[in-house]
Amino acid sequence: MNRFRKVCVSSLLLLVLLASVAVATETKPEPAKAEPSPAAVEEKAPVADPETVLATVGSAEIKQKDVTAIIGRLDPQRAAMYDNEMGRRAILEELVNMELFSLLGAELAVEKDPKFIETMNEVRKDVTRQFAVEAIMKDVAVTDEEIAAYYEKNKENFKVPETVRASHILVADEDEMKKVRADLDAGMSFEDAARKHSSCPSKEQGGDLGYFSKEQMVPEFGNAAYAMKVGDISAEPVKTQFGLHLIKLVDKKEASVRPLDEVRAQLTESLLNEKKAGVYNEQLAKLREKHQVVIVGEKKEEAKVEAKEEAKEEPKEEAKKEEKK
Repeated sequence: MNRFRKVCVSSLLLLVLLASVAVATETKPEPAKAEPSPAAVEEKAPVADPETVLATVGSAEIKQKDVTAIIGRLDPQRAAMYDNEMGRRAILEELVNMELFSLLGAELAVEKDPKFIETMNEVRKDVTRQFAVEAIMKDVAVTDEEIAAYYEKNKENFKVPETVRASHILVADEDEMKKVRADLDAGMSFEDAARKHSSCPSKEQGGDLGYFSKEQMVPEFGNAAYAMKVGDISAEPVKTQFGLHLIKLVDKKEASVRPLDEVRAQLTESLLNEKKAGVYNEQLAKLREKHQVVIVGEKKEEAKVEAKEEAKEEPKEEAKKEEKK
């Protein structure tokens, strides 16, 4: 119940803090207000004992760890805004406010309000379900052996196809290509010629297209690039739907398999989720056996289907009896 209360208070406080950030952005408050300034963001608060009591409200204590917990639940950008002396003070003030409203709620006896009771029952159910799922998942884990075994069995999934790196100069027609050839023959580098003549956005990188597989390019271009040797420039322009390409092959990478260490994190997450799904479904099956589940109307539908099947079988049975006679 104590943890449940902290979760509810933290959630409400987060809403208050996020709202205050939004208002601060829109209204540009005066520096005198308690919102943390950009300069304060850089002045990280010193590490303190989490059990240090920062404030008391009646008999309730607000500790350093309560403030830290709120910061931990903020997104990184907002957390940085509040993880300093001024920001932590702002959070402390809001925690004090929350405790004051809790006392007011007790004075007003809001717990007796039927809507309050209904809401708390729903919240209690949600939290109970959450804790139940966490309880059955807490021991679910994936071993290094399982990861290695899956990797070995499914290496096909981690194959990296052969790739090449090429640069090109794209022009519209033969006349433009002759100008390109003339500059290259005069000693201009391929990269400079691409910057001068190419109509492809890659001209800004000297025509560099980076690494690609054959299937990533139109067939004419892909086939030509893969047939070349590293360092070669295509003897003839390659014609595609985009125009004429003069291609320079920069590098080739042979087909390979991604090493286990490179995919370990991905496999761990995937196998863990798979295991959790199995545990979840297995537990559901047990619960359905243990507790009677009735879907209203389903039995009637099943009965209709059975009746139809029986009706179909009756003529067959009659026919067999006639044959025996």
